[in-house]
Amino acid sequence: MFNAIPSNTDEIDNPIKVSVVIVSYNCLDFLRLCLNSLLWKNHNNMELIVVDNNSSDGTVSVLKDEFPELRLIANDYNAGFGKACNQGIKIARGHYLLMLNPDTFVPEDLTSKIISFMDKHERCGAMGAYMMDAKGKFLPESKRGMPTPFRSFCRFSGLSALFPHSAYFAGYYAGNIPKDKVAEVEILSGAFMVLRRDALAETGGFDEDFFMYGEDIDLSWRIHKAGWLTYYNPDIRIVHFKGESGDKDPAYVKVFYEAMQIFYRKHFGQHQNKFARFFIKSVIHLMTVLSSLKSKLSRRKGRDEEYPVSEDSYIFSEDYVAAEHAGKLLFSGKLLPWSDLEPQRLNEPLRNCILDISSCLPSKILDFVRIKGFFCKRLFWLAKGRRCVFLPLNSLVRTRITTLD
Repeated sequence: MFNAIPSNTDEIDNPIKVSVVIVSYNCLDFLRLCLNSLLWKNHNNMELIVVDNNSSDGTVSVLKDEFPELRLIANDYNAGFGKACNQGIKIARGHYLLMLNPDTFVPEDLTSKIISFMDKHERCGAMGAYMMDAKGKFLPESKRGMPTPFRSFCRFSGLSALFPHSAYFAGYYAGNIPKDKVAEVEILSGAFMVLRRDALAETGGFDEDFFMYGEDIDLSWRIHKAGWLTYYNPDIRIVHFKGESGDKDPAYVKVFYEAMQIFYRKHFGQHQNKFARFFIKSVIHLMTVLSSLKSKLSRRKGRDEEYPVSEDSYIFSEDYVAAEHAGKLLFSGKLLPWSDLEPQRLNEPLRNCILDISSCLPSKILDFVRIKGFFCKRLFWLAKGRRCVFLPLNSLVRTRITTLD
């Protein structure tokens, strides 16, 4: 395990309260989106640290050119998630450290909400947020229980789905805890995890035996076992496009189940007999084979649509005239300003909507996605400059990126 103790800070001389650590790997467009949402306001109490794992998409040069304010570590090889996080942690100066995925979109008041919650809950060693996908669907991994063999069996056998609110059968995703309630949980997601400096100093950071997947579960559990509290905080809501750094590659299925093997051996294997260890190992191996086969059979590229589409669309923007230009490249039908809709029509399902991230506050975008996004046939995220469009699709082809010429 790597002893990732952050650099020393002084309460008086150091104004930085939150250090945001992002590990990137070949996801430049998403990283830009994430950084622009973080930098929507001038955060004097926040620092940004990006650790790039030898991306081949020009990430390092773009970051140096477009985001000179961030602190950049450019690895010359793919160090894995946990090790890269530890690299960022070691140079962090903040009192609280936020581990954040690059394929996320956050509200402009994020740091103030983190500081308020962590200052109030002095025994909180780690804190997670309400995560939703790019169409507003709640992501259950926002709050989790310790993935014991029984809970994992319930999750993968479908028993959790039959009893979604049971602490016994749905403990994998803490189904007994309402998604809109602040609560203590056992496990948080590394996609968004706020860590207290003292808790990190005591637990030693991420275990680098995990290359990718599992290290967030391991660290959450070690913080929990050390006597710190781990909280799920739904008052902070973010979008997690999910999987854009790794799940595109079928090889990561194998990496995921290898992480399961490491986690099982570390936390359960020594307490069970040889037969139980052999059985669990065989089950994980079988799941690896089945998941790899399913991935190869079902993975397909989304059909590229020809633009403009001959349908109407709503535009959610504070600068409708500027967003309309991009809208005309995407749709040839009517373009309707969202703010001009009659109040009685606000609850109607939407077919197509363009979200102009360039002009709307991130929190307004997040509110729209949470309330209406799931009902949209197409939901276009129009990124900064209005030249790049993110189109959420499905769990197999999570997001397509379209560039407007």
